[in-house]
Amino acid sequence: MGKKTDNKKNRIASVLGGDMLKSRTVLQQIPLLLLILLFCLVMVAIRYRVEHLNKEKSRLEKQASYLREQRVQMQKQYQESIRISRIDRDLDTIGVGLVAGPPYEIRIIVKE
Repeated sequence: MGKKTDNKKNRIASVLGGDMLKSRTVLQQIPLLLLILLFCLVMVAIRYRVEHLNKEKSRLEKQASYLREQRVQMQKQYQESIRISRIDRDLDTIGVGLVAGPPYEIRIIVKE
């Protein structure tokens, strides 16, 4: 029982000490390990880029929504001004114009 425990301690000590990295099998796999590390770094970089693009997309969608609302408001104002000018034109054809000032009050004075 003591032999297994010592063997296990030796394995843990060799792993922690870096002896495992000196073995021939691990040394042959270093290019593969570096490639895996490179892929992990690329994956993290892509994730950050995607997150940045999503935030930009969200900002642009909000801006587009705001601009759509502004366009609708401007169209309403334009339609209103067209309607008023059309009414003014129609009234001019019959000889009545739009009053630009306040309306006049007509008073009838009755003398007794």
